[in-house]
Amino acid sequence: MDGMKVLVADDEERVCALICALIDWKGLALEKVGTAFDGISALSLIEQKKPDLVITDIRMPGLDGLELIRRAKEVQPHLQFIIISGHKQFDYAQSAIKYGVAEYLLKPIKQIELNQTLSRMKKHYEDLQQSHMAKQQFKDGQTYVRRTAFASFLKSLDVQILKPWLLDDAIHAIAIVSVHGQSSSHVIELLQEKLLQTLERHTVDNILNLYDDTLYILFSFKKEQAEHVEELCCMLMEVLKTQVQIFQDLYCSLALGIASDNLVDSLLSARQAMYQRLIKGHQQCFFAKQLVNYSIEEFLSFAASGFEQLCVQEQCSSQKFVSDLYLLFDQKKASLAAMVESLEESYQKAYDFVKSQNAGDMVNVLTRKQLMDVTSLLELKKKYESGLDSLLIAYQEGREANFSKPIKSALNYLNHNYTDELLSLEQVSEIVNLNSSYFSALFKKRMGQGFSEYVLQLRIQKAKELLVQTNLNIAQIAQRVGYHDPKHFSKLFKKQCQIKPNEYRKLYG
Repeated sequence: MDGMKVLVADDEERVCALICALIDWKGLALEKVGTAFDGISALSLIEQKKPDLVITDIRMPGLDGLELIRRAKEVQPHLQFIIISGHKQFDYAQSAIKYGVAEYLLKPIKQIELNQTLSRMKKHYEDLQQSHMAKQQFKDGQTYVRRTAFASFLKSLDVQILKPWLLDDAIHAIAIVSVHGQSSSHVIELLQEKLLQTLERHTVDNILNLYDDTLYILFSFKKEQAEHVEELCCMLMEVLKTQVQIFQDLYCSLALGIASDNLVDSLLSARQAMYQRLIKGHQQCFFAKQLVNYSIEEFLSFAASGFEQLCVQEQCSSQKFVSDLYLLFDQKKASLAAMVESLEESYQKAYDFVKSQNAGDMVNVLTRKQLMDVTSLLELKKKYESGLDSLLIAYQEGREANFSKPIKSALNYLNHNYTDELLSLEQVSEIVNLNSSYFSALFKKRMGQGFSEYVLQLRIQKAKELLVQTNLNIAQIAQRVGYHDPKHFSKLFKKQCQIKPNEYRKLYG
């Protein structure tokens, strides 16, 4: 098998020379096919030399590293890249992820890290070149099925789904990797690959899967391996720490559930352990010692009735309600897990309630996931209160819209049909699909006057316009505004305007 061909590109010649000097070309059986000091030259060499791997700086004249990757992959889709940069900004890494780049090295370059990365990429290259593709496909197929079964378990908590994939006479533990911070969803697949690379070097049977923007790992092992599994989790945490330094405002935590033959207990205990990050901080491992049983039904019931009462009372602030909820937590000596889950679940119920009431704009309202994307319990409490306040506003906007819609329809209908002498409240309430009594009360509340009074003023206003703008006689005008009897019209006009129709015409015509 031919050696892997490597091209090095950096806008500084001395950096190119340094990279080439640090690489163990002979030991890794790598072949250098050239160096380039700008993006255009690098692309030209890629087209000519057809390298298998390009080591490139993120910023270069001509074409920057990202543009070089994009254009090179159009020519050579399976070309691998290592990005070397002194820049830690997330936007660079995010753009590189889009193009399939999974390896990053930060300046100053370390020889061991560079050669370890090259070794991994060489192995990947060799795997792709293997002629025994059927064996690889079978392995991939098994991995896919195992991951799918694990995802189904996480969704349903049905252990039977995983039975065919669990080792006999083994105990199990589930670990959760939680990633929080700006744009975490864009990074998590990259972290998944990094964790897989570490797990592949260890003998403990595992299934790693990304489910609902969270990484889960299922370990199956003998009792005597329990300590080794904890050590492995600590190693995974070190990998995560190394990776997240590339990105801004990103936090990782790992929680390992209890070792048990009951997978559900291990999963639930891992979740409980993960809540410790809100007290003890991120970037560390948490190990569950036991599964704590508790109920949050009382808290959920209190929260649901309290929030709906705020909606009915048209309140804009949830401060007192939230304070009462926290007081209940204290009185019942609620555990950290019970508090967090109560806030999470009650917020989701409030969100669903507002949405079901044909709420207004929900775009600026926190989702459940955004609520839980916090770094401390204090931050969670603040977001919970502000989130409820936003929901109350959305609820009131929705109610306002629901009230306004039939009134707008009614006003539009009246504006086009005020000439109908038989026009009535019952007729219009039927048009807007409301009970006549409810429509009458709603109309008066929204318009500040009763239905009949509004219609009368509308007709008198139209009559004034006709008196000033036309030569129609009083009988014709009366008929035009919905009155068959001109005497009755004149009587109503005088009562409203304190002047007869003819006098109004002489005065203002």
